Amino acid sequence: MIMTEIEKIAGPLRELLREREIIARCELLLRTYDVVRSAKLSEQERRELGKMVGERIVPGIFAGIMSKEPIFNDLPKLDTYTQIDGRIFHFLHTKKYSKQDYANAASMLLRSLPELKLILQQCLVDRVKDFMEDAGYTLSAQSRQELTFSAEKRNAKVFIVTSVKSLDINNYNPVPGSDYIILVASSETLESFVQFFQEIGAKAEDKGLQIWIMNLETGTIDPFIGYTTDLDIYNQFDNPRLAEMVRTNWSRGSSQ
Repeated sequence: MIMTEIEKIAGPLRELLREREIIARCELLLRTYDVVRSAKLSEQERRELGKMVGERIVPGIFAGIMSKEPIFNDLPKLDTYTQIDGRIFHFLHTKKYSKQDYANAASMLLRSLPELKLILQQCLVDRVKDFMEDAGYTLSAQSRQELTFSAEKRNAKVFIVTSVKSLDINNYNPVPGSDYIILVASSETLESFVQFFQEIGAKAEDKGLQIWIMNLETGTIDPFIGYTTDLDIYNQFDNPRLAEMVRTNWSRGSSQ
């Protein structure tokens, strides 16, 4: 891959990390998705970059930034982290930061949240399109948060939700003959997912909903609640037994 193509991604990331010396892990991950999307890489460029970072480009680049050997050598090494208001923030260990610096970083994240939510929504849409296409489905209709897919003798509606905390299953009423899938983003802790499963999981399954999770750091999609009967979809999951494991381990009264 020629250097100018790498620079399409490395340049904006370098600029971001120089401007924001203390940055929330979730924001850095989403900004990386946004930078790669904005680079508009050709298929050949994606293949070349894939040889360096792995098939899932953004998770590969992000893992590199987090490691001691980043893909792009001149990026700042974010080798230290702390928690602020329950969020993980990364920074350079070579610098001393004041309490005010950390407070500024936290308030900057808060100001960025509306924009980050839009980026996250786009990440989920892009990923589920690829996922369903790999399972043999064609996109037949799309609004911002609702996608309709069709395959031979099957239809699927996918609804995009950025946080499990904002997921209200009363807004979804499956109709016979179509899979109703809600794709939700992973979070830094499992707490909200455990709570959702224990309080609403059985009701969601009784309604015929499937809830999937996209792990942003790995780029994978897995079932959280409900089961697909389509083997082509089942084979696309990274861990197709996740919903079964959740039910076994998180049901009230099970050993935690």
